[in-house]
Amino acid sequence: MRFTKRSVLAAIVLLSSTATLAQDTVIDAIAAVVNDDVVLASDVAAETRFLLNQAQSEGNTLPSGEALTQRVLDRLIDQEVRKQQARRQGISVDANAVNRSIEQIASNNNIDVPRLRETLRAQGFDYSRFRRNIEQELLLQQLVQRNVAARINVSEQEIDDFVDALDSDVAEQRRYRIGHILVAIATTASASERASAKERADNILAKLTNGREFAAVAAAESDGARALDGGDLGYRTLQEVPEFIATAVRSMSIGDLAGPLESPNGLHIITLSDTRSSDPRQREETLARHIFISGDDQQAEQRIRAIRARLSAGESFAAVASDSSDDPNSAPDGGELPWFATGEMPPEMESTAASAAIGQVSAPFRTRFGWHVLEVLDRRSRDIDTADIRSRAEDVIRQRRVEQEAERWMLQLRADSFIDIRS
Repeated sequence: MRFTKRSVLAAIVLLSSTATLAQDTVIDAIAAVVNDDVVLASDVAAETRFLLNQAQSEGNTLPSGEALTQRVLDRLIDQEVRKQQARRQGISVDANAVNRSIEQIASNNNIDVPRLRETLRAQGFDYSRFRRNIEQELLLQQLVQRNVAARINVSEQEIDDFVDALDSDVAEQRRYRIGHILVAIATTASASERASAKERADNILAKLTNGREFAAVAAAESDGARALDGGDLGYRTLQEVPEFIATAVRSMSIGDLAGPLESPNGLHIITLSDTRSSDPRQREETLARHIFISGDDQQAEQRIRAIRARLSAGESFAAVASDSSDDPNSAPDGGELPWFATGEMPPEMESTAASAAIGQVSAPFRTRFGWHVLEVLDRRSRDIDTADIRSRAEDVIRQRRVEQEAERWMLQLRADSFIDIRS
């Protein structure tokens, strides 16, 4: 027997007054009570399997054993708290919105939705949980828009200052790849709770100083939204991060650690893993074509290597792409993709394109959806006009504030909730 979430509490009351229970009845255990609802142990197990598959396909590191179970439970508790808040505010996400998001994910990876579904299932992903996680992301976006973003305004003076900094400060023209660990502290925390958080942050920093991998520690111990991504914030300009992080990054070299850094949300530990030059008034774009084979099994790898051998033997890239590529969008055009800039393609595809010479066919490489070979056809730089620069400046300032305020709002939402974690 599989109880629904809402029926579990009622079932417990009923069973507590029942003298006997048939031995073959299976009851889904409660992992946590969250206000007037619950997180079930089966949900924790299912989400753990999903995240392990995702980490494997993306090459990420997750903690193991009880540490991972606790991280997943925390994630599901946060989702339950947000779902209840959305219900109170009359916010919901319909199936059409989820479908549109999935279509966009498929399009961004140059496949169609049936191929996306097939690939996910072949890799061991539960497609219904994939949809559920998309729904949770959309719900969070709506909550943040109503409760946080709607209150944030950006002045013309702030935009002027942003643009002036881009033009005059070399450091502002670079992009920094930052790893981030948060030890959250609620605004209502007592002095002893703050001291405990400081001790925890110091212990985390000591582990990192002694050589522990940043991504693994972040996944196991960070309270930040990117914890299960290893704390990776991606490449950002200094104006895309809070001022206290930007100040620290200015004096850091690649591989350095900094922290604990204090903010209203808690204590932060960061690392700088890479930097890139970035001209704010230029958009660097690449034109490429690829051949895609879906799946990550041995058969898919054999197919892509056979295709690479055909290309090495002199067969036309366009002809092979047309008759062999699993990408329904580019195959009819000989595998040619639209012009793209950083952040618009899967990272493995962007890094392969960045390191390839024009006219060079790459070795086979994997993304989370399958195997590719790629050829760079051309590169170009496009000027970005002042209106676009100012528009981007406004977006960046707004997004930075939204991220900070949303994190604070969600921490407080959880702090205000009744949560009973069952052993």
